[in-house]
Amino acid sequence: PEIVGTKLSESQDMSGTVAGKLTLNGSTSMTRVCQALGEAFSEKYPGVSVEKSGTGSGDAPNSVHSGIALIGDMSRDLKESENPDEFEIKQIAIDGIAIAVHKDNPVQDLTTEQIEKIFTGEITNWSELGGQNKAITTLGREAASGTRDGFESIFSIESPVYAAELSSTGEIVTKISSDISAIGYVSLESLNDSVVACKVDGVEATEENIENGTYTVQRPFIQIYKKGTDSALINAWFEFIESSEGQQIIKDVGLIGTANKNG
Repeated sequence: PEIVGTKLSESQDMSGTVAGKLTLNGSTSMTRVCQALGEAFSEKYPGVSVEKSGTGSGDAPNSVHSGIALIGDMSRDLKESENPDEFEIKQIAIDGIAIAVHKDNPVQDLTTEQIEKIFTGEITNWSELGGQNKAITTLGREAASGTRDGFESIFSIESPVYAAELSSTGEIVTKISSDISAIGYVSLESLNDSVVACKVDGVEATEENIENGTYTVQRPFIQIYKKGTDSALINAWFEFIESSEGQQIIKDVGLIGTANKNG
């Protein structure tokens, strides 16, 4: 039977092939994995187009609730104020948060306490950490960012001090790559050769160390949709993510898959 009054832009033809537009919105950190999954999903189901928007994790619940997006992307857990009971919640991956510095910065190993002091303004010069006599430029994300929420929660930072607040992971990487005095936090999979991920308490930021739990600066990548939604398109999407092909794509972009953790 047809479901009346929903905003689901999906349909199924007589052969059972999934078709329609799958709209995703939320975390900018999840753009790369969503695009990679979306391209492969559209190849598997030629009648499907996947559209990913990134306006921050904080926009995901509202986007789904209002029907702007079928699926919301969040790089943090839902807050009580976001009414988690209204949504189906699927964790699709685990991501490490890298504490990134310029590749030529000699300080590439920081303790949890030092990171906290840098981002609360207690440590203001690299010379205090054995580095060059340069003022530290702390870069953060905008208030709606899941990466920011994850970072500040992990390091118990309640009153951060940022020289600049940027609207995407990519902007922070670009800024650090052109400023030897800069430091910021980014999704591990978004690193490139122009920046370095610091060790935290002597532990390298690697996939292996995220998976075994020794690198503790990590957060979930989750997707949400309206509870009670009966959508062939959404069902097919999550089946694809949990398939061996979907899990390989997640791994290929530098994330840890969680297909076996959704029950």
